[in-house]
Amino acid sequence: MAANVGKTFLRIVLGQELTRLREQAGLTLAQAGKEAGCAGSTVHNVESGTTGFRRIEQLAALLAGYNLSKADRAMLMDWHRQAKGEDWWTTSVSYLPSGMNLYLAMESGANDAKWWCHGVVNGLLQTPDYAHWLIRSAKLAHDTTEEFIEQAVDIRIKRQRRITEEGMELTCIMDEAALTNVVGSSEIMRQQLRAIAELNELPNVTIQIIPKRAPTYRAIGGDFGIFSFAPEQRLAPAVASATVDGTTRVSSKERQTKQFHRRFEALAQGALPPYETPQFLEQLSREV
Repeated sequence: MAANVGKTFLRIVLGQELTRLREQAGLTLAQAGKEAGCAGSTVHNVESGTTGFRRIEQLAALLAGYNLSKADRAMLMDWHRQAKGEDWWTTSVSYLPSGMNLYLAMESGANDAKWWCHGVVNGLLQTPDYAHWLIRSAKLAHDTTEEFIEQAVDIRIKRQRRITEEGMELTCIMDEAALTNVVGSSEIMRQQLRAIAELNELPNVTIQIIPKRAPTYRAIGGDFGIFSFAPEQRLAPAVASATVDGTTRVSSKERQTKQFHRRFEALAQGALPPYETPQFLEQLSREV
């Protein structure tokens, strides 16, 4: 697994695989702890992705009890080694909305992300100026400090490495309102539209827009994203949804992910085809 994947994500992936292996072996947490030479509560914490084993020998002993192949043991041991340490955003956790830490973990390890955005430009596409003024506009409502604003902008811009440097596939559908609701000034909006057009040229980025006059389905209950992961990560797709109070909820429940996939497919059917996006953005730039 790539070294730039978040530590929290690696712990979650490792924990879910260890849970599957323990249940497959028919062992309780206490029995697994006995195999590893630790308490059952320690195994529970590792399986939940909260922490790792203090000594790698404990994981080695547990995997030996699960009767894995040499290659599978080596892979899980490698995941454990890579998962040690902190994520790049850890020092800024106090500036993150509730649920954002888990969201960033999922985003750091996703192969593919599908996003619907109704009222503002998706965070992975925002320019620094747009992000700054968008977050500043909520300063009074959320009672935030200048330091909070700067940290939040920094996190948002660093997230964009997932598409600009690390090759995560991004398909983003935005309502026209997300591109015409003025943030900061007309000049900032023109810069933002140019930036979206440039990112849209990346081979791993697809942007579609639903025109305001299109009589089609719009998921106006809130923005949402769907993350998919590489097969070797053995992780079910996850859905991230934003709430009115700024909280981000992440779920891997199969029923919920299927529901959001259906919504995304309905949105895609009502959006302009990708090849019309550059012309539409150019037209908006002239009108803003």
